[in-house]
Amino acid sequence: MLGSRFHFPHFGWSAVALAIGFALGSSLSLVAGGGPSPVQAQDARAARFWEQLTALFQPVTLPTMTDHRAYMLPSGVVLALHFDDMNLDRAQNLNWVALGIPGRFCAADQQRIEAAYGPGFTHFHDLKNDTHGGAPGAEGVWFVHIAVRDFQAPWGPVTKGVDTHFMPTPAPNC
Repeated sequence: MLGSRFHFPHFGWSAVALAIGFALGSSLSLVAGGGPSPVQAQDARAARFWEQLTALFQPVTLPTMTDHRAYMLPSGVVLALHFDDMNLDRAQNLNWVALGIPGRFCAADQQRIEAAYGPGFTHFHDLKNDTHGGAPGAEGVWFVHIAVRDFQAPWGPVTKGVDTHFMPTPAPNC
């Protein structure tokens, strides 16, 4: 599955973040009254939308990605929400929305993906071996991370938008 080549149309990453945010988000309003509050109703509705969105996806659960909710589409594309704590029970904020495109850990493949989808696919993850980067030519996914808020990361300040500084894994020539 990861070795298969698929052609996806070019689209902007802000559209990805917007589409996922629309699918997962809910507007909150506070109204006093009996029965479930509008906030509770919206939370239940958002949870139902999330279940519907992820029903056809395969969860990606790896020891190095415990701060993610990640799902693989049947095509091998990975959609992930990346939070601010490795223990999701303690997470307070969503930091990034990530999109992973299947590929190989090679500079030419990274260039192919960026030519098709735009810049920012700076992080490769070998899903089979659960490693950042990997052996030259390893199959996995090239990730782009889109910051959804401004915050401080271990490598410095992050602002909303494509985060090209997210754990870069320089690809070998192969």
